[in-house]
Amino acid sequence: MNDRDTTARLERYLEELRALTGVDPLVREIVPPSDERGRVLAIIHSGYPETGCLTGFTYGLSLAEHPEWAGVRRELTITVRSGDLDWLTVPARAVEAMRGISAFNRGRVLGHVERFVGRSGMSSLLLADPLPDWGRHTLEIGLGRGSEDSDRVDLVGVFLLHASEREFAKKNGFEALWALPWDRLDPMRPPIV
Repeated sequence: MNDRDTTARLERYLEELRALTGVDPLVREIVPPSDERGRVLAIIHSGYPETGCLTGFTYGLSLAEHPEWAGVRRELTITVRSGDLDWLTVPARAVEAMRGISAFNRGRVLGHVERFVGRSGMSSLLLADPLPDWGRHTLEIGLGRGSEDSDRVDLVGVFLLHASEREFAKKNGFEALWALPWDRLDPMRPPIV
């Protein structure tokens, strides 16, 4: 078991998420806590930021180490206009597969061989600033709140892509894809390229 993966740490993280959303979450476990890297959870907020939307957060990425993280760990967040809770497990499954390997940097695209969820053609992720914008992306969940016990977590937004869009971003860059008109919250939208 990961020594950072404590009940108190998770409770502080959930308190910070409640402060952002005002919604009590549903928590789904992706990897059981017997995993030496610690558990991975999908934290689901229904009806946020508005009716018909779901917003989710991961817990487990910030339990890992990565050389590119200078004093701030990361967790992922996703918002979709859907009633299908399976969409909110997609970032947690990516964390489970790639934590400790990927830095999960903004501007990066990540691909998957298969579709993420049933009928949709989405099989890739784009990492960027989160939507909605809460005015801050970094949470302080440490006991010391600014002391040597600081435990800062940066929230990185996840946006669902089709494989063709992932390839477009790899060829033309993040900014070229981001500048195109597309509904960033619709997991059932057609490809834009």
